[in-house]
Amino acid sequence: MTAPTREYQRSPNRLTPGELVNELRLRHQSSGERRTALLMLQLNRSDRLQALARSDGANDALREVAKRVRAILRKDDRFCFVTPDEVWLLLCELPSESLAELAGRTLRESLMRPINIDRDGENTTIVQLRPVVGGCWAPGGLIPDPMTVVSAAAAAAVRARNADEHVLVTKLDSDMAIVHRASLERELRAALYSNELDVHFQPQIDLSDGSCVAVEALIRWQRPDGKAVNPSLIASVCEERGMMAQLTQYVLNTALRHQMFWRTQGIDVSVGINLSAVTLSDSAFPALVGQALSTWNIPGDKLLLELTESSIVQHEHSAIEFMRRLKEHGCKLAIDDFGTGYSSFSYLRQFPLDELKVDQSFVRNIATDKGDRQIVAALIDLAHTFEMHALAEGVESADALEALAELGCDRAQGYHYARPMPPTEFAGWYAQYNDSRSTQNQHASSRAD
Repeated sequence: MTAPTREYQRSPNRLTPGELVNELRLRHQSSGERRTALLMLQLNRSDRLQALARSDGANDALREVAKRVRAILRKDDRFCFVTPDEVWLLLCELPSESLAELAGRTLRESLMRPINIDRDGENTTIVQLRPVVGGCWAPGGLIPDPMTVVSAAAAAAVRARNADEHVLVTKLDSDMAIVHRASLERELRAALYSNELDVHFQPQIDLSDGSCVAVEALIRWQRPDGKAVNPSLIASVCEERGMMAQLTQYVLNTALRHQMFWRTQGIDVSVGINLSAVTLSDSAFPALVGQALSTWNIPGDKLLLELTESSIVQHEHSAIEFMRRLKEHGCKLAIDDFGTGYSSFSYLRQFPLDELKVDQSFVRNIATDKGDRQIVAALIDLAHTFEMHALAEGVESADALEALAELGCDRAQGYHYARPMPPTEFAGWYAQYNDSRSTQNQHASSRAD
């Protein structure tokens, strides 16, 4: 390491190479739906000889590189200098693999700016970087040897030199995982064709009066052997194998069909559906939404379509037209996983969004972690600034709910209220929930009298 120990101690997200590899080992031994990515940043410095000689000017450039790297990292991300010409970044708890590539592009753009080194207040040396970013990501639950991840990232960095943007992030896969994925694809394709997948619904609560105003539709699938398949794996396979349009249409029509039935029972809730980045490039999708709304006789403003931050940024120009066409059908639009990525908040003003979903990674410890509370407060204020509702995901305790209410959050969703449930179970939950609210209101009125 070329940076002084004093600087290293002030930077908790900066590790030694050995510490970063050990952190990688620990991350991949944990299970879950989130991804971990390792990026290798090759700087290709114009002052490479001076850097190798550890000159003062080279160290100044190194500190500027570290500063720019830190500027794009999130709290749990880590980085290290392997050599004065190479940086490794460990990106943890990624809700989407596309965020790893977005981080790589954002980092490269930042480091393309020349580094000016002032010498004695008179002469200025300009260091120009020609960065190449290679990397790989692995889904939660995959437990490879850390050096397998390092080798895959290094191989991607070699290939990135010939890529258009000099950024290439690939998926880590073992031979067994490939065989398993091929088998999974065949079963999933058959299940989609036979309408054997399920859609569950998780309630969303208005914090101003405690009413259930919406549900989020979530895909579920139990294989013939009785094993449930991780929903993120379902989406990933569909994206890779060209089945995402079919999956999205299935969820859309299934959700609207149940919504129509609920309306006959006096249950008037909006339904939220997640859209893949792939769907944003499907020019036919807005027309299909209009047709589905007409088929099931659902008002457009009772359908909320959720797009992730990374997918919007990836398709920034086409996303504007895509959203405009959905708005013509009266649909509401939400941005999901917001605040977990590597992009600027400034682009929000470009899009006609109605709701900002605060990621559960910030909400989980809001009652005990001052930093998370400040982040959530800022995101709620940001939503209100752009005239959006703020919805908090992953609310699991009364303490978290109380903290969100104090911060002015509009809506909440999580296990504190209910887990995702089948449509018939939701109808029963809704009736029971309303009865409980009515009883509480009567008791409160009695005490007031």
